[in-house]
Amino acid sequence: MTDEDYFLPLEDQRVFGAGISRKRVQFVPSSEHLTTTSSSIQPATTATEIANKYLSIVLPEKPSAEGEKETVSVLSSPVRRCEVCRLPLADEGEEEDDDQGTKRTTSTTKPHESSLAHQVCLEHSHPPSHLDRTRHGLRYLSAYGWDPDSRLGLGAPGREGIRDPLKPQVKNDTVGLGIKRHADGEKEKAKPAAKVQKTQKLNAKQARMGYARAQKKSDRLREMFFQNDDVQRYLGE
Repeated sequence: MTDEDYFLPLEDQRVFGAGISRKRVQFVPSSEHLTTTSSSIQPATTATEIANKYLSIVLPEKPSAEGEKETVSVLSSPVRRCEVCRLPLADEGEEEDDDQGTKRTTSTTKPHESSLAHQVCLEHSHPPSHLDRTRHGLRYLSAYGWDPDSRLGLGAPGREGIRDPLKPQVKNDTVGLGIKRHADGEKEKAKPAAKVQKTQKLNAKQARMGYARAQKKSDRLREMFFQNDDVQRYLGE
C-alpha cells in the first residue's frame, strides 16, 4: 500500500495540536495589579499641545529673514491669471535642493486646470444630433452645407433661424388640451346632447324571420367565394 492509498478513519484522527506540550500562562490577578501600580499620576496633555507638537515636527518654522524675502518677492511679482477663466494662478510649488545639488519643484496644491471654476469656463463638446442620417430631407440639407451637429437653425451664416420650431409654453391651469377659453373667463355653452334612439324589440316571429334571412345571406356568400366550378359540373348543377 502506497502513501497515497493510505486512509485513516475519521474517528481515529487526532485533533489539531494533540500531543504538543504547552506552558501554562500565569495570569495576574486584578487585586495584585492594583497594588503594584504606581500612585504617581502624570499630568494629562491637552489636544492643542499634541497638535502643536506634531506641527513643530512635521512643519518646522523657517527663519524670519527667508519669510521677509518671500513676502517682498510676492508683492513685487505681477499676478498671473488664467486665459480661460481669468482667475489668479497660484504658485506651482517651491524649489528644493536635492542631495546631488539639483533643484526640484514640490507641488503643494492641485493644478488649476482641475478646479471647478476652470472646468465650467471651458467649451465643452455637445452630443451629436438625434436626427436619422438616412432621411432624404437631411441628406438634401446636408448637401447644401447644413450641419445637424452644429446646433444652429436653417439659414445663411449669421442669419440662422430658430433651432427648435415648436417653442414650449408654460401651462398654469388644469384645462385639457384642445379646450378653448373665452377672454372674459366665461365657459362655453354646452352643446345639446344627441338624442338616444331607442332599440326596437322584436317578437318571436320577427326574430325567426331575421335569423332565416341572415342564414340565407351567409349561404349565398359562402357559395360565391368557396364553390368550385369543376365540382359543380361533376354534380350536374
